[in-house]
Amino acid sequence: MNTTMINSSTASIPSQPLANYDPVVEQRVQQWLASGQLLAWIPILSQENFPDVPPQILRFANQHQEAMRWPIHRPEDLLALPDGITGWLLPADADDTDVACGVWNGEVYVLGVEDKRTGKKQTLLGERFDIATGQADDPEQREL
Repeated sequence: MNTTMINSSTASIPSQPLANYDPVVEQRVQQWLASGQLLAWIPILSQENFPDVPPQILRFANQHQEAMRWPIHRPEDLLALPDGITGWLLPADADDTDVACGVWNGEVYVLGVEDKRTGKKQTLLGERFDIATGQADDPEQREL
């Protein structure tokens, strides 16, 4: 994953420079936050996020992903996200995103998501990992 943190000067959230800083992702999230629009955070249901949950349970829960939208009204709401869980971040009226967000030890991180093996961008609705195996889906083979 390419990572960046939300800039504290505009979002009032603690930050620090990261090695894999992605200014395009940060700028997009800063624009969302500055606009005052409602955002949504949706947990990414993966073995990486939930190592103790059986894959079949994650697959079942993933079918109800829309119901798991966590509203983000202002930047400070990001600090209330569950620690150590990465989720998708998007405007509440959007269907897809390539931005993920998580909180680790009180620090908010914004992530551009890529397949670790291929380097291809991952999105909420597009190409992504198989929950059970961690393998990337083939978009033509996936059930909708």
